[in-house]
Amino acid sequence: MEARGLGPRGDGRSPPLRGPMKWYVLYSRPHHERAVYERLLNKVFESYLPLATVWRQSKGGPRKVLTPLFPRHLFVLCSLEMYTHLELITTPGVVRLLEDAHGQFLVVPDEEIRTLRGLCEAGIPFERAPYQLGECVEVVHGPLAGITGVIGKGRPRKLLVPMHALRQSVAVPIGRARVIPVEDVEGRLRTRRSLEA
Repeated sequence: MEARGLGPRGDGRSPPLRGPMKWYVLYSRPHHERAVYERLLNKVFESYLPLATVWRQSKGGPRKVLTPLFPRHLFVLCSLEMYTHLELITTPGVVRLLEDAHGQFLVVPDEEIRTLRGLCEAGIPFERAPYQLGECVEVVHGPLAGITGVIGKGRPRKLLVPMHALRQSVAVPIGRARVIPVEDVEGRLRTRRSLEA
């Protein structure tokens, strides 16, 4: 599975700044992700929709199809105030803004968005995978150099790159790429549990 993402058009327009800009997660109606993405752009919101290329069977044989990496999920960068919230949830195709376990709107760290974009731009096949905890490692060479994650079980060898906000991972084949354990500033091995603490 290959992937890419739809990001801002770069037409120079931007929403008025009111407060801190953060990435939030919109939950859409089934199969409305692209339409919602376009509508958000028309409302001058910076949005991001990671897309994966999958093989689908058709009458003419297998063909490549671009599909959302996280079905029904889109990312939007904004300062979430009452007016902005109303603008987002009244966009046709939007069901709601996702919330965390405490009832607060779910915020995706900039680092996770950068990681997703980096994976999409690397042109390497990947797919959505279950969220998994474990020893954190970093790829030290090749197109994925600098990416951290957890080594998945089984073959072929894959790196599970966690998207903590969504509680999902992105599985990337790494073959024989060299990885090293990630250590914190005190030299201890860092695990996903310690990252979330």
